[in-house]
Amino acid sequence: MLFPGPPDHTTEISPPPTTPFHSLLLKREMPGLDALRGIAVLAVVMYHGLYWWLPPSKSISRAARLQSMLASPGWLGVNLFFVLSGFLITGILLESRGSSNYWRSFYTRRALRILPLYLVVLLILRFYSHLDWTYLLFCLLYLANFTDGLRGEHYGALWTLAVEEQFYLVWPFLVRRFQTGTLAIFCLGSILVSPWLRYLSASRVLPLGDPHTATWLITDNLAGGALIAIFLRMPGVTLRRVRSLTLWTGLLGAGLLAAGFRFDLLSRTTAVGAAFQPEPFIFLFTALLLLALEFGDHALVYRLTRPLRFYGYISYGLYLFHLLGFKAYQDLFVDFHRVSAELTLGGVFLRFGGVLAVATAVCFLSRRYFEEFFLRLKDRLVPYIAPAGRLP
Repeated sequence: MLFPGPPDHTTEISPPPTTPFHSLLLKREMPGLDALRGIAVLAVVMYHGLYWWLPPSKSISRAARLQSMLASPGWLGVNLFFVLSGFLITGILLESRGSSNYWRSFYTRRALRILPLYLVVLLILRFYSHLDWTYLLFCLLYLANFTDGLRGEHYGALWTLAVEEQFYLVWPFLVRRFQTGTLAIFCLGSILVSPWLRYLSASRVLPLGDPHTATWLITDNLAGGALIAIFLRMPGVTLRRVRSLTLWTGLLGAGLLAAGFRFDLLSRTTAVGAAFQPEPFIFLFTALLLLALEFGDHALVYRLTRPLRFYGYISYGLYLFHLLGFKAYQDLFVDFHRVSAELTLGGVFLRFGGVLAVATAVCFLSRRYFEEFFLRLKDRLVPYIAPAGRLP
């Protein structure tokens, strides 16, 4: 995957399911998840391009201000990436934890998926954006979510990969060591405890780190997806129970979202908002994940989601490169002219559309002719070794 991978934002094909029910939802190809990944990356690109990184101007038109406000929830694409990553990575680990090459297979495959393009981006950031070596060293060690105290410019797309890599250091050990029921308890505990830890940190009662980027404070996003992966592999799970879980999870998320609007819990400006803002969306995204698994390969849905699945296909590259695209646009077309008197809606969309088109082409070529080379190496270097008997 992608943000976890975003993050690793690319579906890793797990070994074949081991029980009859798995084949209903957990297939070797899950196009619904590709569509969700496309939604997630486009949301993030719109957030950065239409809200977070607007061209400099002396004023902004009313229409441009309105579209900026509408694009502001695009940051939720990162949360969706985390839920997807928790689901996919946990599924891979559960299906292979009885294998003799469990550790080597997992980490080698992750490295082949993430590192090649990541290193290219770091080189570009150094020699084009001239980012400080200290910051890039933190990024190379996947510590970009702990660089707020460093001077100089940062590259906003890298902190999520750091979160996911730190997750990869701990979660494979837990999956290998503990039974499925215990893992489910860990996930439920994270979903229940993480908001309160964020509250303690945001209110400065107990400084535990940035409530939005510290890995141990945002594991409930990853745990939501992981819990679905565990649930679908439990004995006695039926399609009826899956649909029931989808309904109740969606209703819970909608109820929490309504309560958040009613009691002003969705603003990060307060400790309560910083702590509980993600919770409704975690439940909504897990329900959306279940819907994507069930209906993603239906003929009509499959046809309608083709553009989203394409962006899911290039999502890792687009997530890494899109901010560089907006910077390049600014360097080419803005810095050579005086700051415009007013930022208009047409100007914003012209910029956004141009950057998205070029970034889409570049990332497609990257996926087809660069990333695919390393993806093909995974099965050559570290093929899955099927465990003897049923997985625990």
